[in-house]
Amino acid sequence: MKLRSKTICLLMLGLSLMPLTAIHAEIEHQYASLKETKLKLKDFSFPMLDGQPINLRTATHNKRLVLVHYFAAWCHNSNYDVVTINKLYRQYKDQGFEVIGVCEYSSAQELREFIAEHKPAYPICIEGDDKTARTASTHYDYRRKAKDERKYGTPFNILIRAANIEAKGDTFAKLVYTAAGELIEEEAEKFIKQELQADTNLKQ
Repeated sequence: MKLRSKTICLLMLGLSLMPLTAIHAEIEHQYASLKETKLKLKDFSFPMLDGQPINLRTATHNKRLVLVHYFAAWCHNSNYDVVTINKLYRQYKDQGFEVIGVCEYSSAQELREFIAEHKPAYPICIEGDDKTARTASTHYDYRRKAKDERKYGTPFNILIRAANIEAKGDTFAKLVYTAAGELIEEEAEKFIKQELQADTNLKQ
């Protein structure tokens, strides 16, 4: 019994000496699996930090798989998720995978700091700043349709197959895959590989 108590004490001491960031990294992730979702994803044109607009349909023309990544620059889960997304984008962008980041509820300065820290290789535009009402964004509407019950709901990921992209009009796609949280890297990579390969086979 004394040996068991001693072991517990040593374990507690070890935890107390761990950096708080290490502990947080183990308990604060918010992963979510991809699920097929019916919603009308709208085409959009949102400005980037330099004021230049980016249009979803134009930026993803002829791409095989598209990820629209909604995030908040101050959100710790978004700061975790960007690492995974940046890695996947760099690995598969030359095979037809495109990512468009859409920043929500963040100031321009917060976004600049986010970009400086993580150096995302994909383009990022801004739907709303820190003064925009939460319920006024397309992001909020998509979350409701996906039955995402989180309060703020970032990050929120939407993957769209090329076969499901509408050729024209205000609606970009009606059938998508959503993840109401951070992407699970292994699951997301498997999905990306399957879709890129499937699209290649269809075109042969």
